[in-house]
Amino acid sequence: MNPPTDWASAIAILAAGLLLGALFVYFYKRRTPAAPLAAEPDLARRDLEAKRDALVAELRAPDVDAAERARLERETADVLRQLDAMPARATSSASTTAAARPAMSPQVQGFLWGAGSMALLAALGFYVMNHASDRKTGEGATGGGPMQSAQQQTSTIAPAQQAPDPAVLQLEAAVQKDPNNLQLRNELAQAYLERENLMGVFEQTRVVLAKSPNDSRALTFQALVRMSMGDQASAKQMLQQATKSDPKNLDSWVALAWIDAQNGKIDEAQSYIAEATRQVPAEKARLDAVFAQMKQHVTDPQQLAQGGGGGEQQLPPGHPSIDGAGAAASPAASAQNSGPSVRVTVDLDPSAKGKSGILFVFARNPAGGPPAAVKRLADVTFPVTVELSSADSMLGQPLPASFRLEARLDSDGNAMTRTPGDPSAAQENVTPGAAVRLSLK
Repeated sequence: MNPPTDWASAIAILAAGLLLGALFVYFYKRRTPAAPLAAEPDLARRDLEAKRDALVAELRAPDVDAAERARLERETADVLRQLDAMPARATSSASTTAAARPAMSPQVQGFLWGAGSMALLAALGFYVMNHASDRKTGEGATGGGPMQSAQQQTSTIAPAQQAPDPAVLQLEAAVQKDPNNLQLRNELAQAYLERENLMGVFEQTRVVLAKSPNDSRALTFQALVRMSMGDQASAKQMLQQATKSDPKNLDSWVALAWIDAQNGKIDEAQSYIAEATRQVPAEKARLDAVFAQMKQHVTDPQQLAQGGGGGEQQLPPGHPSIDGAGAAASPAASAQNSGPSVRVTVDLDPSAKGKSGILFVFARNPAGGPPAAVKRLADVTFPVTVELSSADSMLGQPLPASFRLEARLDSDGNAMTRTPGDPSAAQENVTPGAAVRLSLK
């Protein structure tokens, strides 16, 4: 509801404007000389001037005799006397009037400038008074809408939920002291992965792989990041390279099995588990338990969510290393939790027709951090409907109680970069179990 109008201020400004206008007109008329009265047609003067000119012309003739010249001279003298006796003709030339007009007094000019400035300031003050409002609780000192308040709330919540871990700080300090120590960087990447800091994992593994492209642990860590982004093709390629580099890296075998299990390829997943058992026979019991959880998650995720299948052999969140060497969080841990999914229908706005790429659907936690879940779709035909659930999260955790749902048609297929111009859409405060429709623009 708008505040009541301050009519007193409005009337005062109107009166000031009228007063200034009246003063301007008064001083302008006062300093402007009165226009000369239009002279009546002076026909007699014109006749005398014409007669004078004619007499002068006759006097200039060479064949005039003395008597005639004397007569002409007398008439000319009479005409000149009559002209001298008549009043001077008033001039109405615009240029003469403008030149004779005196300039405005500097005092008057100063007064008018001052009065105009005060009127402008008064009008500005009136505008500000009508549009000013009391600052609401929670807004910044310069005001702020809901978006700014939400950003301030997010910036307040995020540090509390992402308090620095002493172990991580210690590893970060060690890496800063010895940046060429790839083993330390792998340890730091593992710590980041256990805390779901996917960007940190990506940066550390990028440095390691730049110097040692076949580092098995770094390949596995980065593959898990790509799995969380929905890029299973690249993740599988990196995991296969990791198993060739270090066949005893069980986490890479488990991750390969998890990718195939998610795609319904149970036999292929079982072959990876069998190969992992052949490489490390001592871990056969735990690997069999992991594979059982994978199958149960694929066939009956609700039963698993209610407590089926677990015990001591179930991989906990953060996936402690099976072989004791320290590894990444395994996707098999996602079998622990399940929950309602979100049904997302994605369509392409007419303004974005003709664009193509990889479709990414993200569930982002309002408090920040990496995406809670990601689905990656290639060669889609719009409109397309997908189910986003805990199966699309890297650690298998259920979707947040409320999250931001985003969809993007990525032209380069890399979820970790965003090309300007890629069609996208988002919706806030989405809850598990909802059905959402997004139009990419």
